[in-house]
Amino acid sequence: MEEQKTILPASVLVSLYKDTLVLPDREKKDTIIPNKEEKITATTANNTPIEVAKVKKSTGPLKHLGDHNKKILVIVNDPNSVYLNEADFILLTSILNACKLTIADIALVNIGNQETSLHQILETLPSSIIMCFDVASADLKIKLPNTLYKVTELGESNLFFSKALSSMQGTSAEAKQEKGTLWILLKKVFAL
Repeated sequence: MEEQKTILPASVLVSLYKDTLVLPDREKKDTIIPNKEEKITATTANNTPIEVAKVKKSTGPLKHLGDHNKKILVIVNDPNSVYLNEADFILLTSILNACKLTIADIALVNIGNQETSLHQILETLPSSIIMCFDVASADLKIKLPNTLYKVTELGESNLFFSKALSSMQGTSAEAKQEKGTLWILLKKVFAL
């Protein structure tokens, strides 16, 4: 007896597998967590694109890395990583080591994959120093100028904005300049 095959339309397949999704390969090598609201598409056997889902940032409890022992908050915007990609994490730890700090001394919060505001972060992690890498004040839902490498007093906290850690990678003149500018500020902030 010959088996009869039925080909289902893409719309039927999507409705059958609405809770299961295999993401297409991406160029990033880190864990992929879609940022903000993103349409994810798949293709059918004849390469017709179909919309599979819309994904939003996580709105659950605040996720952070580190023990926050010295009340220092590091905020990054890396939607492709849980906390921070490996290269930037290595650079951050070397910056912390230069400031005589460790990951245990800080709380690392990635706003690239969770919906939050600075107010909500500080309710959970009250901090005396807030370092923001590749983060705009609008991302934190505050109204402050985005002046880079300038300390702003914010209640009991001192906050500053910096370019992305990725802009400080490598040995180019621009990367060295960014690292140098950050280091001058860190020496003042941590009295080094």
